Amino acid sequence: MKGSGNFNAWDVFARGPMVVRFLALPLLVVLAVMSTGQGPAQVPNVTPATRQANNIAVITIKGEINQTTLRSVVRRLQLAERAGAEAIVFELDTPGGDLMAVIGICTAIKASPIKNSVAWINRDAYSGGAVIALACREIVVNDPSTLGDAIIINSMFGQINQMAESERQKFLAPLIAELVDSARRNGYDELLVQGIASRGVELWLVENKATGQRLCITRAEYLMLFGQEPPQVAPALASAPAIPDSEKTRTAQKDLGSQLDEFLKRSQRTGRRGPGQASKQTVPTNPDDPNRYVPAAPDMAPMFNDVTSAQELPTSRPDLTPSEAGKWTVIEYLSTGSGPFIFKADQMQRYGLAVGVVRNDEELKAHFNAKHLLRMDQTWSEGLVSILTWFPVRGLLAVIFLIALFVEMTHPGLVAPGGIAAAALIALIAPPLLINMASWWEIAAILSGIVLIALEIFVLPGFGFAGILGLLLLFGGLVGTFVPQGAYFPDSPRARNDLLYGLATMVMAVVTSGIGMYFIAKNFKSIPVFGKLVLKDPSRVEDGQDEMLAAMGPSASPIKKGVVGTALTPLRPAGRVELPGGRIIDAVADIGFIATGDKVRITSVSDFRIGVEKIEA
Repeated sequence: MKGSGNFNAWDVFARGPMVVRFLALPLLVVLAVMSTGQGPAQVPNVTPATRQANNIAVITIKGEINQTTLRSVVRRLQLAERAGAEAIVFELDTPGGDLMAVIGICTAIKASPIKNSVAWINRDAYSGGAVIALACREIVVNDPSTLGDAIIINSMFGQINQMAESERQKFLAPLIAELVDSARRNGYDELLVQGIASRGVELWLVENKATGQRLCITRAEYLMLFGQEPPQVAPALASAPAIPDSEKTRTAQKDLGSQLDEFLKRSQRTGRRGPGQASKQTVPTNPDDPNRYVPAAPDMAPMFNDVTSAQELPTSRPDLTPSEAGKWTVIEYLSTGSGPFIFKADQMQRYGLAVGVVRNDEELKAHFNAKHLLRMDQTWSEGLVSILTWFPVRGLLAVIFLIALFVEMTHPGLVAPGGIAAAALIALIAPPLLINMASWWEIAAILSGIVLIALEIFVLPGFGFAGILGLLLLFGGLVGTFVPQGAYFPDSPRARNDLLYGLATMVMAVVTSGIGMYFIAKNFKSIPVFGKLVLKDPSRVEDGQDEMLAAMGPSASPIKKGVVGTALTPLRPAGRVELPGGRIIDAVADIGFIATGDKVRITSVSDFRIGVEKIEA
């Protein structure tokens, strides 16, 4: 076009002479290839101001979550704050764990002055890991990765048991309150996140035709908006296998569902509850509360008041009324409600839970446009505490402590057994004390029990009140260290669960240590470690031969009741006695403590025990 000032090489090629076109063809091909290689002008990767950070700290949460994990995460979070981190990344690869520890971590994340918190699911965030991820401002994922299945279970000795509805709701209410709070803080769909932690959450994804807003709705809302039963199609989300409900539980859930549907219809018509409707436990006291909770499933209706009172932010979910009919379109059927939701990496992005894929540290830095990345892993000492608070390890430590204490008290002066007992006791009570599984009264009970047992053996005659009280204090104190202090309601199933674990562990430890004590008492001299610490019988050792060789000779004359001898060592209650003729035997005091040099009389003789009593002057 004349005067346009535009130059087009293809126009020159098309209009020029044949020779010019022939010579220009290779040049135009090269220019076309170069143009294709360059592609369109690249738009620079702009990092949102709420995400951008120069210094990011990565706190790893791997393996089972327990009280040690909570303490470790809080410590590392405080360290990151002092170090000047501008963003905190929680790298998650966990099957979940203790509910109270999980909620404690969520509270620490939300209370931190560093609001730029990101969960990096690398690779799995099941159960409590999913709850922690949702507590963060945003989520990024590796691919593949998984999030979900935070159903509350009652596990006892590896067996998963069905919980009564009343017991389950004691735990479910604070968990749902935590999830709803996270959804409101971070812009997730409130109903969708509830499906991670509960059964019976049947949802559809719909979109507003005018605004494009997407929303999850329940069956009752579907019927209200579309006026017909939904078609039977395959759900988009997978559900974790659920523990089968009893017929009684299913009936209760059906009744609760009827109550919830009635409440929804009533609130849509009048905006408030009619008088005398249902009980205060199942029906909301203030359905007009801006912070009100919207149950995602029928059996979650009884939690309305508890969850609503725990919310600090109002819901952003629009009120759906019959007047909204025709304004929404169905996108897809999400879940049947047969079990808790499980999301894969692409589904987390599709439903607004995750904002992107991050595969390594470099991509993580690029996500924040960061200059520095500092990893804060769990320390070896925190890992050691996790091992020492594992129930089987605690049971083994209890066995070692009891056996070593027995050897020290029956053979005072050996030193080594006492040191082993002290070390085992420290390993038993120090880790629980650090993670708030033990309190000072339990330590006082354990130490008082040891003192009373020692007084009974060394000072007081016989074995009476002091000894029995000492054993009870020792046993009760050790069992008490298995239950976290102040973490549960007195009647909570988790408290009973931990208490039963502690009782079972200590009973097995006592039985095992009892067998060990009997074996040691009967074979003390033949055990290499202990045999070197026992005095040798000079009457049975000749020419450097030990007692075992001397014992191969002719049998000694039988020991009879009534024979009088002299205590060569203290009998507390076991020790050594010299009989007439210089013969030395192992004996046990029937009553009290017998000092070295006291005259004793044999009172009983059996294959495994010789009893003696002190002859009073």
